[in-house]
Amino acid sequence: MKERLQKIRNAFHLNQEEFGERIGLSKASISALEGGSRNLTERHIMLLRSELDVSEDWLRTGEGEMFVQSETFSLDEKAQKNNLSELEIDIMRGYMELPPDTRKELMTLFGSIYSRHAETAATVESIPTIEDIAAQEGENHRLEVLAELKTKTSSASIVQSGKELG
Repeated sequence: MKERLQKIRNAFHLNQEEFGERIGLSKASISALEGGSRNLTERHIMLLRSELDVSEDWLRTGEGEMFVQSETFSLDEKAQKNNLSELEIDIMRGYMELPPDTRKELMTLFGSIYSRHAETAATVESIPTIEDIAAQEGENHRLEVLAELKTKTSSASIVQSGKELG
């Protein structure tokens, strides 16, 4: 089962820490399970089934499909699982109630908008984060204080020099 556990993690493109967070286990637990020093328990199997829709049969035996193939889609189940707000649920329902032609037009529109902004989306990493901005503001403040101290020091030196001349 350890190899199958690793296949599940790889299917979601997660590292051990991210995978552990997703199913409520520590990175060390995932490492021990994948390494074979610990065995999957019934609790682990239930977590994998409920959180990731992993097929229990496949996990135990390696037979069949890795994931449970649901025949129905429940918006309510997905909304609850993904913690959607009432607004998000209403938007999803509203979209599904649109005529097929309107949905197709919207998808075309969204596709063209995405294409126009794909280059921007690819460079999102260059946009400063709040932490970057705060750090820069802190540095700017530090420089202002230093400049102010320098000015006061210079002024004091000039006054002191004037007293010595007089």
